[in-house]
Order: sequence, then structure tokens, then C-alpha cells
Amino acid sequence: MNRTLLISSLTILLLAGCADYQLVAYDTDENYLNFNHPFTDKAIAEVLARAETLCRQRKQVAIQTSRICSLSQCTTNYQCVDQADVTKYGL
Repeated sequence: MNRTLLISSLTILLLAGCADYQLVAYDTDENYLNFNHPFTDKAIAEVLARAETLCRQRKQVAIQTSRICSLSQCTTNYQCVDQADVTKYGL
């Protein structure tokens, strides 16, 4: 495991206790992000910001692929894609 990956992983774990959301799945070799979070505007904004940050580290853009919510909880999925694909496919 390289040093940057280790530092990123530790940072995510440390900040998870401070956030209203939980990053459920993220693999640096893949481009999918899965979040569990409360159904609040604040948590939705935090999840979007976190997805954008993680994708930006890969020099890509975060695209929301799905969001499923109950009255209190949501699961939101993002995919990191190249900017050229966003423009090309109108994502």
C-alpha cells in the first residue's frame, strides 16, 4: 500500500466519526463511491462534496448515479468519470 493511499484511508476513517455520512465502499482501483447518510440537506451536501473531492484526486468528475431514500436514511452512489465523457455524453 503506497503512502498516499494509507494517509487517505486513515483520514477517511478519522473524519467518518465527525460526518453525518458513512462512506461504505471506495476502492482506489475502481471509480464507484457508495455513501449511507441521513435524509437531510446537510448530509446530501456533505456527501456530494466528499464525492467531488475523491474524484478530483483522480482528476475526474463525480456523477451521481443513484439515490435511494427512506424517510430518514439514504444510500447515494457516485461514479468518477473523465471530464471528456461528461461533455461527450451529457452526464
